[in-house]
Amino acid sequence: MEMKIAQPTDWKTEALPSKRTTITLDRLFSRQEMEVIQRGLIPEEMEDKWFIYWKEENLFFHRSWTGFCIYIVHFAVENKGARMVEADVNRDPEQYNETSNAIDAKMIDYLVDVLLLQKESVFPSDETSPGKRAIKNWSVVGRAMFGKDQPGGFTIIKKPKAK
Repeated sequence: MEMKIAQPTDWKTEALPSKRTTITLDRLFSRQEMEVIQRGLIPEEMEDKWFIYWKEENLFFHRSWTGFCIYIVHFAVENKGARMVEADVNRDPEQYNETSNAIDAKMIDYLVDVLLLQKESVFPSDETSPGKRAIKNWSVVGRAMFGKDQPGGFTIIKKPKAK
């Protein structure tokens, strides 16, 4: 069964607000990776936190509950695939709380890896408490942090307690 390719009309969306910044990115993806990335992601459950779609060489990231646009990632086509070159990032504090360009750049990589390419990746956070970090990870990606119901997804394995 082939997955449906996400279209802008598949979900409620809001435009990126005027309070925004642009950050520089530099990551090359192969043609095969780009085919997967361009399919996007349509949420299936409440625990799916993102709606992602491809339009005109750009990857749009919207929060699934609110429809707020958080990122618009711009790509440049290259011989061997495409390169993420920059992203417009939501900076409206009523819609999005992050203010660090460095964290946002890492978060875009993380979201692409975990949600679209279904690869294991390290959650970007400056939070030192493992518990708070896990809660933040859940609030950002929901069930995808476990690789649940994702073909090729990763699983978090708990070590048995020593007796």
